[in-house]
Amino acid sequence: MSDSGREGGPGDRPAGLAGGDSLLARLSRAVALAGGFLLIGVMAMTVVSVIGRYMFNAPIPGDYEITELVCGIAVFAFFPYCHVRRGNIVVEFFASGFRERTRHRLDTVHNLVFALVAGLITWRLFIGGLDKLHDGETTLFLGIPIHLGYFPAFIGAVLLTLVCIRVFLDSLRVPRQ
Repeated sequence: MSDSGREGGPGDRPAGLAGGDSLLARLSRAVALAGGFLLIGVMAMTVVSVIGRYMFNAPIPGDYEITELVCGIAVFAFFPYCHVRRGNIVVEFFASGFRERTRHRLDTVHNLVFALVAGLITWRLFIGGLDKLHDGETTLFLGIPIHLGYFPAFIGAVLLTLVCIRVFLDSLRVPRQ
C-alpha cells in the first residue's frame, strides 16, 4: 500500500487542490485544525475525568457521551484535508504493473466513485440529522440533543464532497502521457 500521491513528496504533487492555494484547500485545512482542537479538548476532558474518577471518585458526568459526539464530528473534519493532500491510502498491488495512462484512468474512476460516495454520505447525514432533530433524541446522561453531532459532521461531509468533485475534475484535466 502507498498513498495515492505516487509522485513522491509534497513538492511533486500536481497543481490545484494539492498545492494548497485554493479556497477549498485552505478551508479544508482550517476545518481539520478545528477538528484537531476538538480532539485536544476531548483528551484534556478525559484526563481530568480519569484523574477525578480515581483520585476523588468524581468523574466528569457524561464524558463518554461528549467523547462520542466530538470524535464523530472530528472524523468528518479531517476527511476533506486528507483528500486534498492525497493522503488516502490506496492499494496499488494489482495496478502496479499497468502503464501510467491506465493507472491515471483508474484513479479518475476512483475519484468519481469517491465523489459519489461522499455525496451519498453527505445526503444521509443531513437526513439523519433532520430525523434526530424531529425525534428530539438525546444522550442518556447529559441529555445532549443527538442532532448536534450530525450537523457539524454534515458540514465536514459537504466540504469532503466538494473536495472530491474538485479532485475528480482535476484528474480529468491532467495531461495524458
